[in-house]
Amino acid sequence: MTENIDEPVKDYVCGMVKPKSQMEAQTVYKGKVYFFCAEDDKKMFEAHPDAWIPNQEKDTM
Repeated sequence: MTENIDEPVKDYVCGMVKPKSQMEAQTVYKGKVYFFCAEDDKKMFEAHPDAWIPNQEKDTM
């Protein structure tokens, strides 16, 4: 399976939606990859990931 780098993904911290290829940072939390526009957004997410993930998504984890 080939990864689609043009697939739009959301930065849960700032709310921006961009293609994966335009995101500056990523992290893995509970087996899922999260993408970020900036390293600062990644750091904020990693400090308190459950605060940034929408409740409906938490229910599927």
